[in-house]
Amino acid sequence: MSTSKEETRVRLFEAARKLLIKGGFHHVKLEDIAEAAGVSRQAVYKSHFASKSELLLELVRYVHVAENLDELTRSYFAAQSGRDMLREAIRSLVLIEARVHDIAMALSAAALSDAGALAALQDRLMVKRGALRDAIARVEAEGELDPDFEPEEAVDLLDALLSIDTYQKLVSDRGWEPERLIRRVWEFAERLLLRAPAPRKRSRARV
Repeated sequence: MSTSKEETRVRLFEAARKLLIKGGFHHVKLEDIAEAAGVSRQAVYKSHFASKSELLLELVRYVHVAENLDELTRSYFAAQSGRDMLREAIRSLVLIEARVHDIAMALSAAALSDAGALAALQDRLMVKRGALRDAIARVEAEGELDPDFEPEEAVDLLDALLSIDTYQKLVSDRGWEPERLIRRVWEFAERLLLRAPAPRKRSRARV
């Protein structure tokens, strides 16, 4: 991709993010985005995106790179145990949501009636659920998952606690700090989903 075309796409993404957050998916036209980015409507359709839905799908991927979300997952991939991996999954998913919640809300609303928006949302949610599933699978393999829970059931509960709607209600509406949400979800997971750590054996004192 040429530098000029790449720069144009970035302008379109930035304009789309601002307009979609402000006006909502259904109240913003592709030509509105083009005008805000200083690009002709014809050029957008011809060289960049065939539809607003296609732009939205690419916008989600652009935001991932622009917000450098991969930096938030390093501790997750470097975890030395399933318990640590699950804790870092919870932490990274909340911090990622904090960076992209604006576009996530717009995407969630648009997904109710637009197939392209739904595809973009499902793509994002699939990655999120996959991170939780991998962590729970490792917890189970290490014998740390409470036997009262099936792995997929544990994933369902955590997925719900880390949803876009939960973040909106607790952080945006109720004023929780993201760190508080991280702490409370981890406490829930540790107490309900994981086996209690085995007590340490006391060493016998030498006579």
